[in-house]
Amino acid sequence: MKPIVLAMLVCDYYYRDVHTGKSILSGTFSAINSGGFPTKHSNCAIYIALTDVAADSQAQLVFRKEGGSFSMSMPPWEVKASDNRRAVVEIGGNITGLPLPEPGEYEFVLLWNGMEIAQRRLIAAKVDAGGGGPGPEPDPLDDYNFLGGY
Repeated sequence: MKPIVLAMLVCDYYYRDVHTGKSILSGTFSAINSGGFPTKHSNCAIYIALTDVAADSQAQLVFRKEGGSFSMSMPPWEVKASDNRRAVVEIGGNITGLPLPEPGEYEFVLLWNGMEIAQRRLIAAKVDAGGGGPGPEPDPLDDYNFLGGY
């Protein structure tokens, strides 16, 4: 049984206050502009709110290019069910060095026990950076880091 996804946001930073249990989000967005590709986005975060979590389950994010061959799986979360299925379960994590091999439409896909249950689109656009020549091309799969929290 899959839960109901109440929210799935991309933002600059996610933080979970250990004393209050509150999720703190900073700077929501749906597009990243870059002067060149491939590139890496220095830091972004994902926040997900679920309800109707019937049993302990595994949630996982996959970041992929829509209609493309690029795909990257994040480490999974072990999600604990609440005694009350109406309770809201919040999960999230920060990603440093998010690889963007080329401009276009990307998506974060939420898998629940291996089944796709939600997507969140992210547009990567090339903009004129002005001045200076291009730098070396980074390998888009090097040095990303996902710090998940629950």
